[in-house]
Amino acid sequence: MQIKKIELQNFRCFKEYELAFSERFTLLIGDNGSGKTAVLDALALAISEFLEHYHEVTNLRSISDDDTHYEFFSMGQTLIKEKDHSRLRINIEGIVNNHHIEWLLLSQKKFDLTSKSTRIPLIDFALVDRIDKPGTLLPLLVFYGTGRLWNRIDNDEIETLSPDSRLSGYRDCLNIASDLKQLFRWFKTQELAALQKQERRHVLEAVRGAIVSMIPDAQKVWWDVDWDEILIETIIQGKPQTIPFHLLSDGYRNMIGMVADIAYRMATLNPQLEADVIKQTEGIVLIDEIDLHLHPKWQKQVVERLLDTFPKVQFVASSHSPFIIQSLYHREDCLLWDLEKNAPVEVDSKSIEDIAENQQGVDIPQQSQRFLDMEKAAEQYYTVLKQIPPADEKEKQRLRQRLDELLLPYSDDPAFQAFLKMERLAVEGNTQA
Repeated sequence: MQIKKIELQNFRCFKEYELAFSERFTLLIGDNGSGKTAVLDALALAISEFLEHYHEVTNLRSISDDDTHYEFFSMGQTLIKEKDHSRLRINIEGIVNNHHIEWLLLSQKKFDLTSKSTRIPLIDFALVDRIDKPGTLLPLLVFYGTGRLWNRIDNDEIETLSPDSRLSGYRDCLNIASDLKQLFRWFKTQELAALQKQERRHVLEAVRGAIVSMIPDAQKVWWDVDWDEILIETIIQGKPQTIPFHLLSDGYRNMIGMVADIAYRMATLNPQLEADVIKQTEGIVLIDEIDLHLHPKWQKQVVERLLDTFPKVQFVASSHSPFIIQSLYHREDCLLWDLEKNAPVEVDSKSIEDIAENQQGVDIPQQSQRFLDMEKAAEQYYTVLKQIPPADEKEKQRLRQRLDELLLPYSDDPAFQAFLKMERLAVEGNTQA
């Protein structure tokens, strides 16, 4: 399943708005109030329509009075807020089961689903009649809001899970509040089953692998019987340490909780894929403020790690972080969309200061250390260039090597390299003449 485009009319802060998405990763940026969360909520509303027929699914979204666009104007000295009585409308284009479809949500809760060629009943896409067929793959659908923080749920013993429907993988999937209970129960059940039956549980190993691949320096993850909790072995200051989930930092808990939730839902929806479940499950993941609680070092890695770990998932996320924006450089599978400009933004090889000032409107009075280092390197470069004309061949070779060394740290900035090399060619050309 994939969302191609969304059109909004009279929804929240949008009078009219249209946005096309990347097949893999779309990052929404803009000032507070520009509508980042509104776009994600509109997508969640659209996704809810595909899940409303499942009694296993809880906490689905529906259009409310608060979703209606309001107009503000003044009368005398009083600010007036009036609801726009034009119809609220959300129109979505997407791919479901290899069919190109469009569906429409209206404020009166009318729902329409059509194909480009013929009208197709919703139940065909819901797949509920084919849930017992191994060839039926269910898409992952999940939303992580800003209220998430994956804390230890309580001090009670975690119960194991009884056999359940594959559709339980959609339980609370669009609930913006985090809940570890189902994840913990699934992990414990799988771990104990592996011990009891003395067999390798393929879906459990796939979920383990997803968590380890996402977390820098993580070595192992398992359910510990003594702690009755997930434990993580990670490298801290060069040494392996084992830490229970509830003692991890906010950043670790947030990232591990989200990744483990994605992975376990995939394993629940498509257990027949076994070891390939993480790599083969398609889906849509919505993340509001993807940088939440993350150290800047992690922020620069999180998009790449998500795309590598979940290769068939479409992500739509929002962020205020220049580190997240910078991490999209040279990625053709990522789209950076500025809601205020209502346009895609090209991600250049810019410093954090340049991104903050030029793309996010933050006034930065000082230059970055990288800029200062580049400036110093350029001065040294010109100094060495001036020494080339009178030097002998051996000395010229030494000076050329020094020039290459000065350029090496900035190999990711072609404009800087090209500028200095033009001067170099001019000097060497005059020397040869």
